[in-house]
Amino acid sequence: MRAVVVDRWMEPAELVVRELPDPVVGPGQLGIDVQAAGCNFFDILLVQGRYQVKPPFPFIPGGEIAGVVREIGPDVAKPSDQQGGFAVGDRVLAAVPVGGYASRIAIPASFSHRMPDAMSFEEGASLPIVYPTSDAGLVYRAALQPGETLLVHAAAGGVGLAAVQIGKALGATVIAAA
Repeated sequence: MRAVVVDRWMEPAELVVRELPDPVVGPGQLGIDVQAAGCNFFDILLVQGRYQVKPPFPFIPGGEIAGVVREIGPDVAKPSDQQGGFAVGDRVLAAVPVGGYASRIAIPASFSHRMPDAMSFEEGASLPIVYPTSDAGLVYRAALQPGETLLVHAAAGGVGLAAVQIGKALGATVIAAA
């Protein structure tokens, strides 16, 4: 498989793609062919060693993925077992601690969610982290109500763009700044 590997703290311009063995799919895991990965500000901080989480070297960055299930590990529910099980060929998205910048990944099935057929892989890879972050801030923390005004700073980034869309969907007047 192809992957971006971080073996020391570095600048994003120093990242290179390497060939690695395919990941082994263990119990409770899905093997996924990654079709798209989200690129977020925290990924830059992570490779620079400036993020609050510092994975041991070497690691593959990337926290949001969308792809196709290629393998199902033991102890993963199948669609026939219960609602929510997975099958080879399912289109999924997931938030992962690391590993998204690879052509293949093995992750706990519990990290994965099925994608609607109409959703592109690029759209799916943009959802798992930035949208829940904005939703939690606007709905649970700020309790944004219809008719209120929402000012979104850094509205050109992932979380900011999500906040603009969620604020509008909640009925707020949204002012975006970048």
